[in-house]
Amino acid sequence: MKWEYTVIPSHEVQRFACVSDRDEFGELVSEIPSTATWYLVPRPGFDAAKKGAFELVQYTIEGIERLIRRTERKTGQTYSVSLGHESVAAGKPVRISYTYKTITQRAGHLLHFDIDQPTKGMSVTPDYSDSDISRVSVLDLIASTKHAQIERTPVTVPGKFVTLSFDWRVFPRTGIAFVWT
Repeated sequence: MKWEYTVIPSHEVQRFACVSDRDEFGELVSEIPSTATWYLVPRPGFDAAKKGAFELVQYTIEGIERLIRRTERKTGQTYSVSLGHESVAAGKPVRISYTYKTITQRAGHLLHFDIDQPTKGMSVTPDYSDSDISRVSVLDLIASTKHAQIERTPVTVPGKFVTLSFDWRVFPRTGIAFVWT
């Protein structure tokens, strides 16, 4: 999943956490916007502490790659990226892009994302090329009078992608969901 958006950073460090402990999830969710948190119900094949369950693979600010640090513990893992003091101190909008991989239940057919912080302009593109998914529908849950643009990979092009783009302001606690068959 690739996210791109423009924001005025308010924290020097951005964290991405994947956990299987409800209490820890509750604590981390309160750290918005500095921490984006995923909860994985513990079950066979879904170990929140392993890269196979969740992995932050790329993070850039204004196109410049940032170093990603990973820590692992029994109930989960955390990826940390330093945005740099200068990015926060400038108080100006920056373009952030990050890509991560995650797993979801085979029979779940739903992937939901909350928008964690005020944002202007975003694009989300799930890649489902290496799956037996035939179609992905997008649920635009962004509170706005404007509509998101949705683009699908043409059948004649290799790979299966769907992109949701929204060029206006997005407020926290709205979101998007992908549903598939």
